[in-house]
Amino acid sequence: MRAWISCGLVVTVLLAACKDRPAEPAWTRVDLPGAAGATLRAAAACGASWYVAGALRTAAGTPRPAAWRSPDAITWTPVDFVPLPGSPYGPQQVISQVACAGDRVAMLGGAPGGAHGNLRISSWSRLPDGRMAENPAPFETYGGDTAVDVAHLAAGPDGLAIAGNRSSGAAAWLAPDGRTVTLFEDAPGLAGPGTAARDVVELADRRWLVAGSRNGRAAAWTSVDGRRWDRLDPPAAEGFTELQRLVRDGDDVLAAGPRGTAFGAWRLHDGVWRELGTFGGAPTGVQALIRGDGRFVVAGGGGLWESVDGLDWRTVAVPERVSHAAGRDRHLVVIAAGGVFRTTA
Repeated sequence: MRAWISCGLVVTVLLAACKDRPAEPAWTRVDLPGAAGATLRAAAACGASWYVAGALRTAAGTPRPAAWRSPDAITWTPVDFVPLPGSPYGPQQVISQVACAGDRVAMLGGAPGGAHGNLRISSWSRLPDGRMAENPAPFETYGGDTAVDVAHLAAGPDGLAIAGNRSSGAAAWLAPDGRTVTLFEDAPGLAGPGTAARDVVELADRRWLVAGSRNGRAAAWTSVDGRRWDRLDPPAAEGFTELQRLVRDGDDVLAAGPRGTAFGAWRLHDGVWRELGTFGGAPTGVQALIRGDGRFVVAGGGGLWESVDGLDWRTVAVPERVSHAAGRDRHLVVIAAGGVFRTTA
């Protein structure tokens, strides 16, 4: 297991019930088969399964997409990837995002290419046999002269959505069939100077909610089809604020991101945002926000925080710096540096 020193860490955590002191779980090392030297970048709880994903190195030293699936976050099985025939970058991609809705599992990956080494992005969809297949897309869907970034992937009953940015500002990508992705760039109501999109989630009324910031203030937008967007901003607050991660909580949405020098939480209820508590804080921002067993968990700045109501937060002790987290029921799967661990206390 020494090869894991420079790799990712997967941790399963049983959330503690006490609110007045940090959760201090006991860690047990577990193994991802064939994962020596792996780079881990994403984790997700998908129905009855868990996924972690990233890349492995080929014999030639180049990356190749990699993922593992588990029914219990203890025993893991490698997932096979099927690049498009003749795909120049699919076989070399690092998977950076995993999202799911029901039995639908989607991933985003990227590999540097071209004269400037810009990322060549692909989406991947789960086949009936469990393999992940690369989806075709024109180069301009993710690349081109106006490309900036692809920030976050989400799945819902009405397909897939991606939040990201182009040179014109905030942008969105939608795929109602889960495979054919359409870029909405310069979309009325969404794009504009100073806008940035960080995450997306499908609302209970089947609209998509994109969240981020506008000129350093938290901002959000909604749309049914991506062509036209309506603003749905939280109340203005002092200092820099940004909605960086979203999670559904019934018909509500909880958001987390920077609020000044700390992290903050917001709740969207009946079309109105309300500020909740502040906690922690780091320049790197919020990497993950999850909901499980009546609790919310935020990963950011290498740490974890949990809250029952979004108002009062406490730290969760981890053995290494955390880069991502996924959750279901009372358990978390966490990616951090140093190895693979699980805990049930």
